[in-house]
Amino acid sequence: MLKYFCVFVICILSAVAVTGQSTKKAMVFYQSGQKQKETGQFLQAVASFKKAIILDKKLDSAYLELGNIYLKISRNDSAIMVLKNVLKINPDFNIANITLGHIYRDYLKKSDEAIVHYLNALKKDSLNKVILYSLAWCNNDKGNYREALKYGIKALETDNNYRPAYNELGHAYRQLKAYAEGIEQFKKNIAVSVNEQPLYYSGLCYLELNDKAGAEKMYEELKKINSKSADALRKKIDTKQ
Repeated sequence: MLKYFCVFVICILSAVAVTGQSTKKAMVFYQSGQKQKETGQFLQAVASFKKAIILDKKLDSAYLELGNIYLKISRNDSAIMVLKNVLKINPDFNIANITLGHIYRDYLKKSDEAIVHYLNALKKDSLNKVILYSLAWCNNDKGNYREALKYGIKALETDNNYRPAYNELGHAYRQLKAYAEGIEQFKKNIAVSVNEQPLYYSGLCYLELNDKAGAEKMYEELKKINSKSADALRKKIDTKQ
């Protein structure tokens, strides 16, 4: 009995040793791939990252690097396949979901598909302002302006100074012609911390409501913190009939 137990232990230790060697070799190829990527040797880097994955199928970062290189060399379908594969192995590797969302949004112009992946990412990271902003952007792109507002506001609850989210809110409020609603939301943001974005978009909303005095007030506040946005709003006030 002891003899069989010893053989069993030896087999386990041998398997662990082999696994450890494979992991070390995988890291060697991974590091080579990074250096090749940095020097623009993309095809060589692809080969290195593939070898790293063969040696260690759980090396998440190798999949991500490989996917990003595929994007650089315009092999979008290959990038998507690689990232979906890593999610099968490790569903918690959330950067893969976010990257898939970016691919569908920015490269393939498919906001529906992008939303699916951003929502998957949001389940694991509900306070990520980039995911929330990205959902706002995609919903604006699809004409779902109320949904865009929901995600844009959540993004600003995470970071009140996050400029991209303000751009999506401003766009959605204008498309909905919900100018008074926009002013109320931007007042809430200004109460948290003053920055140029809510002041500027509030000014635009006041102008749409033909409230020139309100717009002038936003202009005066903008002058205190940002001359470029103030100048832009000034031009719009001056051209408003």
